[in-house]
Amino acid sequence: MVDQVQSLVFSGHMIDLPGRATPRFPPQLEAAGRAWIRGCIVKARGTRTIGYASGARGGDILFHEECRALGLPTVMVLPFPARVFEKTSVSGVPSGSWVKRFRKLWRETPKGDRIVLHLPQTSDPYSACNTRLVELATARGSFHLIALWDGKGGDGPGGTADLVAKARAGADVPDIAAPLDLAT
Repeated sequence: MVDQVQSLVFSGHMIDLPGRATPRFPPQLEAAGRAWIRGCIVKARGTRTIGYASGARGGDILFHEECRALGLPTVMVLPFPARVFEKTSVSGVPSGSWVKRFRKLWRETPKGDRIVLHLPQTSDPYSACNTRLVELATARGSFHLIALWDGKGGDGPGGTADLVAKARAGADVPDIAAPLDLAT
């Protein structure tokens, strides 16, 4: 374990919706993504580590689940109230029970570690959410970035590329992997 790392910041692609033209994180790579995320957490955690991520289907949910399985607390930051976020960033994939898993994580997160920014859906709420994640981690000192990202621009503002750009200035050497590279 690395003692100086106190915060882990995660961002990653969502599991692809059915029919996505260019796959980024197909549902069949969920187990590989989970294993990679767990390995990064184990390698980077310190004695007083806390994880920070949003709650979207795919990487975010896997990160929260793996941190908690390892006994690490997490903070979940959402741009909108949970029910609205669920519609925009969790539902839509028939496999994986993402909505059920999101609700469980949200319910089990202590109220002080559930942060809702109450942003309008018409602005750039995801970028603001990313900024808040980095601010929270930076307030604790050093942090380590874990990103399940293909290295490309996203489908819109505020995605994984945005968080990686914001976090690189304050993070140590990040762990970054493209979901499609995890296929065996």
